[in-house]
Amino acid sequence: MSRDSPLARAAEAEVDDARVRVWLEIREPLERQLEPLGRAAIHQLRLRTGDHVLDVGSGIGSTPLTLAQLVGPNGKVVGIDVLTAALDVMRSEASGVQNLSFLEGDAEIYPFAPGSFDAAFSRFGVMFFADPVGAFVNIRRALRPGGQIAFVCWRRLAENELDALPIGAASPYLPAQLIAQAEEASHFSFADPTFLREALTKAGYREIDIREQDMQVSSGDLRSMVRVCSHVGSLGALLRDHPEFRGDAVPALENALIARDGPGGPTLRAATWVVSATAP
Repeated sequence: MSRDSPLARAAEAEVDDARVRVWLEIREPLERQLEPLGRAAIHQLRLRTGDHVLDVGSGIGSTPLTLAQLVGPNGKVVGIDVLTAALDVMRSEASGVQNLSFLEGDAEIYPFAPGSFDAAFSRFGVMFFADPVGAFVNIRRALRPGGQIAFVCWRRLAENELDALPIGAASPYLPAQLIAQAEEASHFSFADPTFLREALTKAGYREIDIREQDMQVSSGDLRSMVRVCSHVGSLGALLRDHPEFRGDAVPALENALIARDGPGGPTLRAATWVVSATAP
């Protein structure tokens, strides 16, 4: 069956809807985990009132609303995402926010008006491009001369306790080949800073800055952390595709997180890159 056939598109839409439903179930604790990680990239943009900002892969997170507050009523924020269900949620929730709108499409190829944005931002939304150089070129063309892009993306699985501990805890109950696949997952596609710098350089950016960010993060209490780590991230993706392992994997994850529990709940180290660059 062709990926472009109506049946294939319907099947893909069903998968995407299911993914968004899962995110909605854990939205608050997931946002508690991710919000601090994206904050540094937002600061890199040094936004001013009146700026026009593109939020790439905006999903159902808080970043579009945060950006809209920063640029004020005379500014404009546009969130773009490929997930119809996520956009439906955000459009409903932001219906009264006059300076915020959403586009359904792929930022890699979307025909943005040239020079229409002062800044582009993404929180874990840029790692899935099929053609990173082409995608960054397309975003650069959407920026005015001197406009900035800033984003946060994951470093390697081995550096990310947030992903490595859940996978490690569940590993006695998981096939070795699935664990190996987790290390090659698409959300780690920008783990190599040399590759990342080369992609941005080839795309025509200058003043490229790539800095390490290590941060202890939490989703709240033990129950919330177990729910988040077993539904998203490397282990969550694996269990989503292979639910038959959930019965053994989730208790093992909980036992591992009990050892990391504290007054504010379990915390794990998240290892990311905070990246910024300027359009010529």
